[in-house]
Amino acid sequence: MTLSIEVSGKYRITSDEMQIVIQRKHTVDPTKSPNFNAETMSAELRTEWRNWKYCGKVAQAIELIARQNVFESDATSLKELCDEISAFRREINAKLDGEY
Repeated sequence: MTLSIEVSGKYRITSDEMQIVIQRKHTVDPTKSPNFNAETMSAELRTEWRNWKYCGKVAQAIELIARQNVFESDATSLKELCDEISAFRREINAKLDGEY
């Protein structure tokens, strides 16, 4: 059995036989593909989970996701950034509290 834990809506922690896998959620618009054929293919948007990073431990995966959230932040002040980091940590802690 493999892991499948969604983290912050945009990431999911899964596993294979050897490691922890972080996946990112992507929205795919098939009409933007050069191979799109409106007669034979659906034009509906779909969501895909794609492998993003590999880790040895779940704690490393959570830390990588937290770090990526900082890189992708739209914060314009240090306080905003700290608030976003704190919110992420609270979200993780709430999930941990709810699962035990």
